[in-house]
Amino acid sequence: MRPFAVLDSSVVVSGVGWSGGDARKVLVLLAQRGFASLRTAWLTAEWSEVTQRVSEEVRWRNPNWPNWLDWLKRASVLLDDPPISRIVARDPKDDPVVAAAIFGKAQYIAAYDLDLLDLEKPYGIPCVTPRAFLSAVLRA
Repeated sequence: MRPFAVLDSSVVVSGVGWSGGDARKVLVLLAQRGFASLRTAWLTAEWSEVTQRVSEEVRWRNPNWPNWLDWLKRASVLLDDPPISRIVARDPKDDPVVAAAIFGKAQYIAAYDLDLLDLEKPYGIPCVTPRAFLSAVLRA
């Protein structure tokens, strides 16, 4: 059975914007159906907002990023927005990411966000870097 994972915006932005890195490999693994990505309406909106903002600031050479996000939306399972409670003390904006993982019974949260990574295993769900996520999923 494929594991379920929630992708933080940091992974989505890196995977869409830069080829060759671990975040892009996570998206390739998703395309190969190596895991199931979970999303909520809130998380989808955050993916879009952050990706658009970074694409304008950095001026990516990938003008195709909106199509990547459309693909990611189609490739991910849409969950109802779960009730949000205070989970991440250092950055409450990360609470919906953890809540989605809990609600969707995810086995992983993939992130570069240090506030999430410092949680290590909120509610028993490993919060890991893309490299550690790839290693765990490919090893299973």
